[in-house]
Amino acid sequence: MTNTTVFFRSSQSRTGLITMYVKIRRDGALGIGRATDATGEITIGYGEAHMVAAALEKLAQTARNYRQLYHKTTDVGAGNKIQFERAEDGTITITGDKQQYFLTEQEVRDLAKLLKSLPPVEVAPASDFVQKMRPENGFCLTIMNGGQSAKVRITEAALIKTAIASSVDSRYYMERIFVDGRKIIVNRSSDLKWAIGIDDTEIKFTAFEIEALMAGLENGILDVLMDVVKSLGSDKISDIRIKSQIQRIEQETAKIVKDTKQAKAVTKQISKTAKKILASSADADVRTQEFINLVNYIQAKVDRKLTDSLFRLIAQEFVTR
Repeated sequence: MTNTTVFFRSSQSRTGLITMYVKIRRDGALGIGRATDATGEITIGYGEAHMVAAALEKLAQTARNYRQLYHKTTDVGAGNKIQFERAEDGTITITGDKQQYFLTEQEVRDLAKLLKSLPPVEVAPASDFVQKMRPENGFCLTIMNGGQSAKVRITEAALIKTAIASSVDSRYYMERIFVDGRKIIVNRSSDLKWAIGIDDTEIKFTAFEIEALMAGLENGILDVLMDVVKSLGSDKISDIRIKSQIQRIEQETAKIVKDTKQAKAVTKQISKTAKKILASSADADVRTQEFINLVNYIQAKVDRKLTDSLFRLIAQEFVTR
């Protein structure tokens, strides 16, 4: 069964009908292709359509020797980059997700118009699904939808975001996450249905809501991290406070890992990442991604006997008291 919901083709151009299609898939992403099924498309997030259209317009306006690399903002498709190129001989190509398409200049312009005139997809804002709450026993975010809600720690939010991102390119997905006595289930039961189970609460999401949920989790994690950064101040001695915070994290990590085989590597990794997260000059997106990377590292690479204690430490040190 195809995952296509809507197809579009452009109006008549000087070269005839455009040979590229644009579709809104059932998972909410956009597919761009020619004479192919879903496995041979260039895929982007619905919210990226205008950015890709702008890149296409610039490609059409440039005469020769032009190359632009676009980095996707969503985890869809078989890759995270799209390359727009015009060679010395005028040949125009678009490459991404292990696919390459040759286009005429008019086809590029028509494709840009298509991407700028997509029908609206009604999706609630990210803040409707994830909201920051006053920290309470480590809980700092609330996930909600359809009248159901559950509190989560910042570490749990990172694990859920990673699981959802992994589920987006699947037809079925099931992951059970056990964190410090809590059971979290991320389940994609069909093309259209997701459910996030947190202990005894199940919160359901549609395909069109899932990207907003991921954005909400990222925004929520960033909001919590920024509260910590702000609490360290921006005066002349803020760097001293930051160094003190990082040193405390390193010391507490060393107490947890003690003389285990991974002690040195784990302590080094957590300390190094903490510096990137708490650095006063760090970019917002970098803070968030580094934190998610740190949580994933603990979950995926560290001895299971240590993970709960490390997660408790991380949830404590990266949330304002």
